[in-house]
Amino acid sequence: MKNVVLGFVLLIASVAASAAQLSEVTSFGSNPGNLRLFQYVPSNRAANAPLVVVAHGCSQTAQEFATQSGWLTLAEQHGFAVAFPQTSTANEPLAGCFRTWYPAHQERGAGEPQSVKSMIDYMRTTYGLGAVYMSGLSGGGHLTNIMLATYPDVLSAGAPMSSYPYKCATSSDHLADCAGAQRNFTAQQWGDLARSGYPGYNGVRPRVMIWHGSYDDLIFLPNQYLQVVQWTNAMGIDAAYDWTDYLLGHVRNSYNNYFGVTRVQTVTVQYMGHAIAVDPGFGAWQCGATGTYASDFNICAAYWAASFFGIL
Repeated sequence: MKNVVLGFVLLIASVAASAAQLSEVTSFGSNPGNLRLFQYVPSNRAANAPLVVVAHGCSQTAQEFATQSGWLTLAEQHGFAVAFPQTSTANEPLAGCFRTWYPAHQERGAGEPQSVKSMIDYMRTTYGLGAVYMSGLSGGGHLTNIMLATYPDVLSAGAPMSSYPYKCATSSDHLADCAGAQRNFTAQQWGDLARSGYPGYNGVRPRVMIWHGSYDDLIFLPNQYLQVVQWTNAMGIDAAYDWTDYLLGHVRNSYNNYFGVTRVQTVTVQYMGHAIAVDPGFGAWQCGATGTYASDFNICAAYWAASFFGIL
């Protein structure tokens, strides 16, 4: 009977969240990146509840990605808030991407990173929120890596999906090589790029969970390991995984520090292309809805990223 009641509660929460509309915050502070902020703040949040920043991919909107990714369902079920930055074709005419390959939008205190930082400050102050996490797909994954590098003192963990390393591309001329994983710097060079996001930072860096489809034909799979190389080097640990297993049939590798704590983890979704993995349904591990860049592979990446964050 207890399981029936729990299942019914999850069903009601999932239906409510899947139909939820984001609300826009029109004034949230310094906004040099000219981004819009959409939010979802469940009424059942606890004091000092977590905040997750979720960034959409190119050719997507915040509402579209919020509905498909499953983050709304998880926020409603587990009582955390979500902030969704949104860019536009006015900012980037080709596909409405975050301008992650522009140096002006790769630095702490400038451009789009500063806009996202302002969103975080607004959300935390307005709603009394606590630890901050971030995830995003493709261009949103690039923005996640940028925030992990430029604001390691703000984020507790991040989960870039279908992305490549921070500062791989510093002009449009680099995009094809980055997508094809052809800019093969040394581990030290990748790590130095990550450290350049906040020069002189000596604190603990955010943990990172890196998702990728094994059949991604837009941002090639080797980019997953290049991100491992970058973040492990920035953290001072090696890029050889300490243990491997299968997460619902998909390969998961974990990279631990000296104390055996997992600092970097990868999940490779078998046979998936360029998309976020979802698992539509009302089970405890299920969330998301299929779409152009959201594919049903019986695993909801948002759920497992939130689990990695430690907020479920």
